[in-house]
Amino acid sequence: MNEALLEYIDHKLNNEDLGRVFPVTFQGNEYFVKRAVGNNRSSWIKPSPRASFDHEFYMMNFVRTQLPLAPEIVGFRENYFVTPNYGKNLTYYGHLPQEHPEDSSLEDMAVHIFYAFGKALGMLHDYGIAHGRPALRDIVYNPDADSVMLLDWEKLHAVWPEFTPAGWDLLIFIHSFIREGDLPNTYLYAAMNGYSSARCARDTVLHVKEVLHKRDYLFKFCRLLERSFVDTEAAVKSFDFIQGLKTE
Repeated sequence: MNEALLEYIDHKLNNEDLGRVFPVTFQGNEYFVKRAVGNNRSSWIKPSPRASFDHEFYMMNFVRTQLPLAPEIVGFRENYFVTPNYGKNLTYYGHLPQEHPEDSSLEDMAVHIFYAFGKALGMLHDYGIAHGRPALRDIVYNPDADSVMLLDWEKLHAVWPEFTPAGWDLLIFIHSFIREGDLPNTYLYAAMNGYSSARCARDTVLHVKEVLHKRDYLFKFCRLLERSFVDTEAAVKSFDFIQGLKTE
């Protein structure tokens, strides 16, 4: 453990008003610090910041014993831990081709990144592990290592208990992607193609289809509100996308 890094962070915490998660540059290296404090969200969404922090600390260490898909904790104190900065998230890479249309290689790179994530999520599920909320902002890509990493392992359980953890992961990722509103579906299909390499992929997709089909009346109601709220619009489009997936 890098004690000098931790002492530097202790000094910043004692002298600056810092948030729950904040970046740090130390000796030329970039890190993120996460603290065991709340983030001003509803207590219904996150009832115990300490429990979430402890769960995330355990999950990140456990996952790294199986797969390199969780950040390495390079230092910690009782109320915070430190991880390297692994790169930009999938929201950034998904929008990059639109922001630089003159560079045709960026489209292929984005497809590759989303495929790599789908394959990584499938590997995770094949190991019997789920992330809990794999939203685009919590998935990062390191171009130097050509690897993806999942951040924010603090989610304790699925909001919708009928879903298996893997099924919930898949639904949340699809909803997160569609909620962006302006990303081409080629990226989403690339992710699903990557995911299809998992042994559990077919059963997981069928499970999500079944649960959503049983609650199709909820999505009929959402269609009435589809243009009013971004989340309901994304929910309806996610339902349609999942029901349209082929499993044969």
